[in-house]
Amino acid sequence: MVKCFVILLSIVLQCYGEKYQVVTRKGLIVGDRHDEYTTFLGIPYAKVNEENPFGATLEYPKFDRPYIANDSSVICPQVYFNDNGTIQCLQLNIYAPNTASRNNLMPILVWFHGGGFAFGSGGEYGGKYLVKKNIIVITVNYRLGAYGFLCLDNPQVPGNQGIKDQIEALRWIRSHIVHFGGDANKVTIAGESYGGGAVDIHLYSKYETLFHKAIVQSGSIYVTEGIFVKPDYHAAIKLVTNLGYDVTTTREALRILAKLNPTDVNAATRNMSMVLTLCAEKQFKGVQNFITENPFALQNSDRIDGMPIMIGYTSQEMLFEFANKPQSFYDNMKDPFTVQIEKTFALSKKELEKISSIVRHFYLGYKDLGPEVELELSNFLSDFSINYGAEWSTNRYVEQGATVFKYLFSYTGASEYMNITDAGASHTEELKYLFDWIWAAPLRNPEQLMMRERMIRMWANFVKYG
Repeated sequence: MVKCFVILLSIVLQCYGEKYQVVTRKGLIVGDRHDEYTTFLGIPYAKVNEENPFGATLEYPKFDRPYIANDSSVICPQVYFNDNGTIQCLQLNIYAPNTASRNNLMPILVWFHGGGFAFGSGGEYGGKYLVKKNIIVITVNYRLGAYGFLCLDNPQVPGNQGIKDQIEALRWIRSHIVHFGGDANKVTIAGESYGGGAVDIHLYSKYETLFHKAIVQSGSIYVTEGIFVKPDYHAAIKLVTNLGYDVTTTREALRILAKLNPTDVNAATRNMSMVLTLCAEKQFKGVQNFITENPFALQNSDRIDGMPIMIGYTSQEMLFEFANKPQSFYDNMKDPFTVQIEKTFALSKKELEKISSIVRHFYLGYKDLGPEVELELSNFLSDFSINYGAEWSTNRYVEQGATVFKYLFSYTGASEYMNITDAGASHTEELKYLFDWIWAAPLRNPEQLMMRERMIRMWANFVKYG
């Protein structure tokens, strides 16, 4: 049996075969040793207050026995696709090179998953490729749906709790990552889709400095698909009413919701098509807010000035909405130009008709809706839903003095839409080249493997050097 002991100041690292132990101020954490890296999966960074699972976290207590960190399957309650979430879900996963130590601290990539603030988890994104480039990779769970994004006229649930969970994860990293060989002064936060929007909003945070670089993938706080919404102060009452309860106050509603199975709460959210995302919080005395103003009014030159920020998107973000659909799909479709413009701008009927006609002609010319214009429709929805917001964010960064790196991902080597000529890359396509992503098939083609190598090298170099 291989045995090794390393004592470095306040930390003790012990390696017994394939198990690896780290002594932290919270107690002993046991991970799994691999050939080139070590994983510590499912480490709790905070505790949800079960009396108020929609509000501020509690500090996680010290471990009274070795914590076996080998399970990344815990997920927060999900609005869509999965009913297996649990309230006590605030965990993170660490991938650390075996050469990382207190004498050889390595820069850190912290990943916030996408999923509309309604589904997803950190455990879906394995870091085994990026970690081989001598960076520490950390993926994070945060609360979703009502548990993370109720925004109420109530000091116990002012809003944006899922983003505040991310802040708690960053604070945990600042305090503990040195024990895993990580440099708390070289933290890059990154995310895709709504995870990218979360990174964007963190750039305007008034909280203490918890990161030093940022990567925004296919996201922005300025996207039109509802990442930032007007608070619905009656949302808690609406949820319990949908579940058959008769209440008149938010306090009563929260008391009932706290006792309900999360599956039922999320079912009610789905039933009402309730959109729960970022909001401008109402200010309460003694309550630390995250954001209290419209994103277009946000400014934080002190944080952003000089910060390296990488931002970009795929070449056909919304292709998945139209690719390979039959004519019947288009025959039953409401005019997408009118739908998107109407829900975004306050226009009279006459103005809506005129502007929709102009925009439609810009993208389609005189063509009718049908499979032959799937790329043109994708271009429109991509521009309208994601690209414009990302460009707006880019301009804001430049105005405030950031060092901005821009990318466009268009590689289609492993795309499911390769049958479409000149299709380009759809939403999330880049993720399979960065992570061991559970939603992607293994890459086997030499060209695809070469693309992965290029992607992880570029992302890791940004984390290391900016």
